[in-house]
Amino acid sequence: MSLKRMTMDGIMAVNKPQGRTSAQIIQRLQRIFNASPVFEEHLKIQKLHLERMDEKQSYIRHKRKRGKRDMEVKIGHGGTLDPMATGVLIVGIGRGTKSLSQFLGCTKEYEAVAIFGASTDTYDREGKITMRKPYGHITREAVEGVLDQFRGDIKQRPPMFSALNLNGKRLYEYAREGIPIPVEIKKRDCHISELEITNFEAGDSGHSWEYPVLEATELERTTAEAYQTMGFDGASGISVDRSIVTDEEVAAEQKKIAEAKERRHKKKLRAKYKSQDEKQGVPESADQQKQGAEGAEREAAAVEGNEDGKEEAKEEAKEEEPAPPPPQPVYHEGGKPPVVHLRMTVSGGTYVRSIVNDIGAALGSAATLVALKRSRQGDYRLGENVIEWEKFENDSTEWEEPVRKALEESDDW
Repeated sequence: MSLKRMTMDGIMAVNKPQGRTSAQIIQRLQRIFNASPVFEEHLKIQKLHLERMDEKQSYIRHKRKRGKRDMEVKIGHGGTLDPMATGVLIVGIGRGTKSLSQFLGCTKEYEAVAIFGASTDTYDREGKITMRKPYGHITREAVEGVLDQFRGDIKQRPPMFSALNLNGKRLYEYAREGIPIPVEIKKRDCHISELEITNFEAGDSGHSWEYPVLEATELERTTAEAYQTMGFDGASGISVDRSIVTDEEVAAEQKKIAEAKERRHKKKLRAKYKSQDEKQGVPESADQQKQGAEGAEREAAAVEGNEDGKEEAKEEAKEEEPAPPPPQPVYHEGGKPPVVHLRMTVSGGTYVRSIVNDIGAALGSAATLVALKRSRQGDYRLGENVIEWEKFENDSTEWEEPVRKALEESDDW
């Protein structure tokens, strides 16, 4: 048998379960394959191949490497999935690992679930809540109304908690240590070929989705807010709805109304006491006479069409007549926030949790990714040519035939 074609080389895909990292899946598969008779011949050929390579190397280099070469199945994956995510994980075995890079940039399809009203530092349920926003105005129609902003070619800034490297330090290390990011993170080109709502669960629908349980510290909130503001409005082309008022803005407006009401009350009291003084024959003080004269002059200026007088009268009216309060957030019955289910097809390098976060901001609210499934990566699709993870559990040998078949059929390596 030719050493150029090992018996179990190739590409396959598994359905990654929730709660495990991609690296943990690869390590588990490697242990299973190392101990299996299915890979016995594969390991023998691999050992022979490495020994022949050693013969071509110097004695010193051979001696240095010989002790490190325990016979293990060479294995890797073609695109990380977060621990909370499930779905297609591409796996390369033997010489198939050399072709894994082609799966990093290929088209992927995801099914995502987002909850509105809060966002986290990681943009998903694994993080700490850094922001809470009103969500009572969010309907299915409202979400549909902003999705066009995210279809086609867009620019996207990676999440603060990501593995991207900046000056020799990963972004998530800056975030965890509370260190300001030294430069603005450049936006990346992404393409969203499909983006649609598959389900919308209103707050009174009885859904069971919940917010993350961890709250961010003040420093973590400040850091997240600073990073968040890098990515919106003119800087990115994403339109943020600023017309939706926050709870803080509502409180400030209510305070303003109360102060205006207090001023009107005092004015009525002054008018009342002045009327009583006039009836009793009490003369006006110099200050009262001055205030009365100034008021008469303003009225005369307004009546005569004096523009300065008009503006002054308008300003006075603004102080006395408070503006109507802005619409207050309406919370769903029971306080449950709405949830949207999305299906999207995206280019390689696209962060789904960033899309969810940006949709929340575009609605004048916030959003967090609470569930994610990768249903397709390249030509591998769940339910068609992806091996279910249950076949690898509990020392089962059910995986043997599907793995053998998948590796035989793969021809891209």
